[in-house]
Amino acid sequence: MRRPVLLAALLVLPLAPVTACGIGDTSPGAAGPPAGGLPEADRRPASAVHLYFYSATGLERVSRSYAGPDRPQAAMDRLAQGPDAAERARGLISFLPDGPTPQVATGEGTGTGERGAVEVTVVSGEHTSRTAVRQIVCTAAAAVGSAQDRRPEDVEVRVRRLADGTLTTEVCAE
Repeated sequence: MRRPVLLAALLVLPLAPVTACGIGDTSPGAAGPPAGGLPEADRRPASAVHLYFYSATGLERVSRSYAGPDRPQAAMDRLAQGPDAAERARGLISFLPDGPTPQVATGEGTGTGERGAVEVTVVSGEHTSRTAVRQIVCTAAAAVGSAQDRRPEDVEVRVRRLADGTLTTEVCAE
């Protein structure tokens, strides 16, 4: 009597793993559309301009959408406007004094060695603190760096103060 039960169990056992696992046939599935290449020039996303403001933890980079040409002066103009409402809500502030916008003389050329270069004229001169100069330097370096495919710290920024005529060379050290 034991043999028929054992024989029946042996006949059913090899089928159990195949039919009882619950996994169906794993044939290939449908793929998506073929690759389309780069987007067309008129449908490119807007570029970004990078500005530097201060928070409780120090200097912070902020990215804003910008659809215009990639010019360092555009970044400086936006920096002079200060943080927007959302940035202020995050606690960001600017140390730039009220007055004329710092002017970017050039975004072209090279600096010493492997560095890019830019010159910024600070019109407000003696009223511009060291913290404000760091904002200006990093914003100008980021703008020129993105245009020349360089990191901000690889761009020399020559800061000319109109008030006293001094010219210093700075590098963005975040």
